[in-house]
Amino acid sequence: MKPNKIMIGILAGASLFIGFVIFSVAVGAVFPSLHKLTAPLICSGTVEVETVKYSYKPGQVGWATTIYCAENSGQKREITFAAIAVTGLIASAIVFVILGIWMRKSLLMPENFGVLANNLKPKKESSAKNKKDGSALERLSELKNMYDENLISKTEYENKKAQIMKEL
Repeated sequence: MKPNKIMIGILAGASLFIGFVIFSVAVGAVFPSLHKLTAPLICSGTVEVETVKYSYKPGQVGWATTIYCAENSGQKREITFAAIAVTGLIASAIVFVILGIWMRKSLLMPENFGVLANNLKPKKESSAKNKKDGSALERLSELKNMYDENLISKTEYENKKAQIMKEL
């Protein structure tokens, strides 16, 4: 079995979309503490999530979430984008593996895939086979019907008629 590169590419793209957009960004916006799970991969100190509620118009509320890394030296640096990216990559990898297992039959093609397709092409028929397909009268009748229905031109009709008559 050989890998189906097109299906693997589609699967990778779908996994990246699901991992980053749906899981990391959408779910991470609702549950910002989700990024605390992956932030230790970026930060050697402690991870802090700060959420601030604000109002930009009366009656409307927004939330701003920032993720900080408090280093052992006491410095505090923002790692929001990096934490979201790492969460997205890990989620994408997990989704890729799960979908890969689920779609494993679509991701592999048989070794003789191209050969199978070539076997489906019709072979050219010999004139001996044409004689067996019907009597000359039947073939002339079918040819006349095709000409009467304007499926073939007069020249084509005359040429084929001469060929059938020659076979007699």
